[in-house]
Amino acid sequence: MVLCQQYFGSKFTLGRNRFCALLRRHGMMLRKRSVRPRTTHSQHGLYKYEDLLNTEPKFVPQRPGELLVADITYVAYQDGFAYLSLLTDAYSRCIVGYCLHPTLEVEGCLNALHQAFAFYDQYQIDTSNMIHHSNRDIQYASKSYTDLLHGRGCRISMTQTGDPLHNALAERMNNTLKNSWYISSSKQSFDQALLSVEQAVRMYNEVRPHQALRAKTPMQVIAPESKNLLLTRMEYGPEIAPELYRRMNARQRANFARVNRN
Repeated sequence: MVLCQQYFGSKFTLGRNRFCALLRRHGMMLRKRSVRPRTTHSQHGLYKYEDLLNTEPKFVPQRPGELLVADITYVAYQDGFAYLSLLTDAYSRCIVGYCLHPTLEVEGCLNALHQAFAFYDQYQIDTSNMIHHSNRDIQYASKSYTDLLHGRGCRISMTQTGDPLHNALAERMNNTLKNSWYISSSKQSFDQALLSVEQAVRMYNEVRPHQALRAKTPMQVIAPESKNLLLTRMEYGPEIAPELYRRMNARQRANFARVNRN
């Protein structure tokens, strides 16, 4: 490259993008390696339950409390990664239980499950015979976790392969929280990450309408008397999630104000 520039002089010009494309074409570009912690550990000797969701025909819930989907994702913070256990009611799309835990131990999943049952009890939703669907992670197959589900009369369902489509709603929930609400950042402390998760869950459950729910929020499906706070008064925005509200750019804040004026 240097010899070409010396020989052709000003006639030889090569921009940055073309230069990178040339290197990439000849396999000379260094690949950026991203660090992604592993959240799945399905190679264990515990009992793996059959799949009750991906059947023929596929099971479709008809009310809240019939199907609960579970998954674990990672959240970056300044000391590394924490692990977020999410439990989503498949009918209402409502996050009924969550827990951000510094390790992958079963306590995080158990805390989320206790929170989910407390949520269902609060709104008097029957969970007897409810299907709990997850992948085959060791946390979901552990005795303490399955005993809690059996004690509430729930049926346990697990994916039979590593295909994420077999637990699509739970996988999509992970992506929504992490990419729409920016809960993962290596610049935040664990307490700040926990606050970001709490605010994102509240925004998702109580503010964000879903096309699949006929433009209702998940909480409006659970409790029809619930109101979308962003459609009442503008000053509720910072109260709901001050950190997320602070991160809005000027255009997002302008749209926020316009919606509240209408």
